[in-house]
Amino acid sequence: MNPLSIYDVFPKDWRDVFTPGHPVGMGLDLATTEKKTSNPSALTLTQKLSQDFYARLIIRWKTADPEVTEAILRHALDLPHGLKPRRLSIDATNERLWATQLRKKFIGLVPVTLVISSESIIIQGESLSYKQYTGNLLVNAVEENRLILPPESWVSTDFRLVKRDRGTFVAEIDKGGNHADTFDSTKLSILSLVDGSGPAIADAANVGSFGPRSSGRKVKNPYARQFEKRRGRSLTA
Repeated sequence: MNPLSIYDVFPKDWRDVFTPGHPVGMGLDLATTEKKTSNPSALTLTQKLSQDFYARLIIRWKTADPEVTEAILRHALDLPHGLKPRRLSIDATNERLWATQLRKKFIGLVPVTLVISSESIIIQGESLSYKQYTGNLLVNAVEENRLILPPESWVSTDFRLVKRDRGTFVAEIDKGGNHADTFDSTKLSILSLVDGSGPAIADAANVGSFGPRSSGRKVKNPYARQFEKRRGRSLTA
């Protein structure tokens, strides 16, 4: 088997979709295996324009070689228009040692935050785990039609592996070993954009709905209408 190359992972002309002068957040969900049915690593670069989040790049890959992941990160940092990511948030829940090593290597290039899903954060006087908090950041953006995703079927399929269960988020595993990894990397990229930039609202009480709120805005997210109210069930069209 030929070794994985960054050119196998990145779409051609991926830099062309970025808009000058707007902040970019990075989110990384780590995995260290490359078997056919193992879960992949995933990386999302999201750009914020006004109040909207545009997922400019979502990629996933399988490798047992940490140097491949490092090369992918370095390539992703090479943004056009003089843009520099505001922050890189890494899910360090299951790969804490590797995440710590990545932070040491990349801290000189981009601010790096390690996120432990089980740790708590206080939002509007209520204690949430980071898993709940970041999941709600993404879901609220979907409900309010403020998250614009690439029109790729595999992205939609991966997001639909997620379901809400008793106030938190869980994910099924598909036949290829995918585990909503791009959902996780995307929520972390949004965290990178809102963390430390002022008050960020994650509506912890709204745990039973993926349905759109009555904001009066036109739907710009092609997936927004696909999320239905389902407690404890997978997201379906």
